[in-house]
Amino acid sequence: MSRTPDESKLHELHRRRLEATVSLVENGLDRMERLLGDSVQGGIRRSVEDTLSPEGRSALLEEIRRLRNDLHKFAEEYHLERHPVDIRQVLNAELSSAWVMLENCRPKRMKGYGVDFDPGLRAALQESVERLVTQVVALRAKIR
Repeated sequence: MSRTPDESKLHELHRRRLEATVSLVENGLDRMERLLGDSVQGGIRRSVEDTLSPEGRSALLEEIRRLRNDLHKFAEEYHLERHPVDIRQVLNAELSSAWVMLENCRPKRMKGYGVDFDPGLRAALQESVERLVTQVVALRAKIR
C-alpha cells in the first residue's frame, strides 16, 4: 500500500531539488519524443541512425508518454510548483552555454592536451572561433 506524502513535511530545499529533477527528466523526455518523431536524424557532425522498427518506435513513444504521465502524477503528489520561465531566459541560457563551449575551443585554452598547434592552424582556428563567438554574441543582443 502506498502512502500519501504529507506536503508539510517536505522541506523547501528538498522540494526545489525534486522540482529541478522533474524539469530535467521532462526535458529529456521532450528530446526523446522529438528524436522518435523526426524522420531526418542528424546534425552538422553527428547523425543518428534509425535502427528501430515502426513497432519498436511506437512502443517506445508509448512508454515515454507513460513515464511523462507518471512524472506528472509525481509532481502533483508532492505538490511541486510550476515555474514559468521567460523564453528570453531560456534562449540566453542556451547561447551562454554555446559561448562557453566555443571560448573553450580557442587554441590558448586547448593547451592542456600536450600537443602544440601548428602556427598556421592556430591562427585559422582562432579566427574561426572568433567569428562564431561574434555571431553568438550578436544573437544574444537581439534577444534582450
